[in-house]
Amino acid sequence: MATGGQLDTSENGPAPGKKGELDYLTVKGFRSIKSIERLELRPINVLVGANGSGKSNFVGVFAFLRDLRQGHLVAYTDAAGGAEKILHFGSKVTKEIELEIAFRDGINGYHVALSPTAEDRFYVHDERCWFWNKSQHPRPYFESLAGSGKEAGISEPQNRVPGWVQSSLDSWRLYHFHDTSNTSLMRKTADVDDNRFLRADASNLAAYLYLLRQAHQPEYQLIRKTIQRVAPFFDDFHLEPLRSNPSKVKLEWIHKFSDPFTAFDAYFDASSLSDGTLRFICLSTLFLQPLAFRPSTIIVDEPELGLHPYAITMLANLVRAAATETQVILSTQSALLLDHFQPEDVLVADLEQGATTLKRLQSQDLAVWLEEYSLGQLWEKNQFGGRPTRG
Repeated sequence: MATGGQLDTSENGPAPGKKGELDYLTVKGFRSIKSIERLELRPINVLVGANGSGKSNFVGVFAFLRDLRQGHLVAYTDAAGGAEKILHFGSKVTKEIELEIAFRDGINGYHVALSPTAEDRFYVHDERCWFWNKSQHPRPYFESLAGSGKEAGISEPQNRVPGWVQSSLDSWRLYHFHDTSNTSLMRKTADVDDNRFLRADASNLAAYLYLLRQAHQPEYQLIRKTIQRVAPFFDDFHLEPLRSNPSKVKLEWIHKFSDPFTAFDAYFDASSLSDGTLRFICLSTLFLQPLAFRPSTIIVDEPELGLHPYAITMLANLVRAAATETQVILSTQSALLLDHFQPEDVLVADLEQGATTLKRLQSQDLAVWLEEYSLGQLWEKNQFGGRPTRG
């Protein structure tokens, strides 16, 4: 185990700042990503790019890290079709996957390298966490990890520096609200007590909103009023445990134009909500939930799907407001959504010689263009990449 000086016991705890907020990311050999080194992550990170440019693979890095943390490396690899499918152009081209993630100026971080096995799975051959008290030590303090069997060491119970890194990895979450079909879990009944956090697919939306209405009225009312601005027909949620099964709750709501004398008979459930309205309810709940409940970093894949242009504008407002306290990473195909952000908020994904590249826009490079065009219009005009190109 390499060290950079003695580690005081006081140094294992979280450093000042927002716990779990991501500072930079290095990815090598993962799917279409050949090499992205120390990519800075800011409070707002809006990822744009053409279909097939690797946006989904970049977002997938965070899902992969979550699976490593949760001890699901084998399950992830098997579901993907084996290690050969995950390595950049397979093991004949790429010998290993290397990931490194840091929190707040590199004060804490995690590094892992994985190589393929003969069984088309992975083994972890280099895994370590670090803490760096920069005011006292010239180099970081490292602790190596050793997994048991086929899973990463970060999935095992840890303390000291690895334990804090584990809590940081646990404190951000990847959300996708794509499935709003009739069979979607967010339209179904939920367990009343399934409310510790909003799940990645909002399958516990009813239970979570029920908790907010019961114990966090300011945030609940803000969510309600925000939904009303996009869905004028919506008055409020009707959230109560089911009489037939008090351990369950259903996403019911009241129509604003119901007859007040018969409103008791005018409850609607989630099946009466359009896909776009239901997604906006999920997004409002995600970004307006109490700060103490929010992930340290919110990662959302194409949140604009099915939203009316006005709802997209509202979504941008939610993102900007949340980012004052909570880091946000989102991928989008919407030029309209892009219009609401600054160039420095934007990461552009392109595919160059079969490999995904990412670059962050700079205002000075677009200053002349921005005098006449919006950021979304410049993207559509292919002034900074991220659009389909002929090979």
